[in-house]
Amino acid sequence: MKTRIISILMLCFFFLTNVEGKAVADNRCENSKTKAKADLQKGKVNFLILGGIVSTHVKGQEVFEQKYKLKYFDFGCVMPNDICIEDYNATVAKYLDQTFGKQWRKEVRKDVKGI
Repeated sequence: MKTRIISILMLCFFFLTNVEGKAVADNRCENSKTKAKADLQKGKVNFLILGGIVSTHVKGQEVFEQKYKLKYFDFGCVMPNDICIEDYNATVAKYLDQTFGKQWRKEVRKDVKGI
């Protein structure tokens, strides 16, 4: 009987922490969309990248940045825990689609998540 009660309590704890974690993640991602929209209104257009130990530079990325008036922002291997890169980038991608059409998607760096 004690084992059953302990198992039920552990199961409840597992579900509560997962639901709680999901709510936090959803809020963080929603805030990322809001942050991206605010950055776009300021004329600050970025694609966020989670790289390796050091920031990655792809040859020719400056051409893309100049053509589409944006910057690649590489966090390296340490990313702030208050942002969802995929949602931020998806918001920026939607803006680029509306502004430049979809041609830019063939030219963007392949390590940009969320587009």
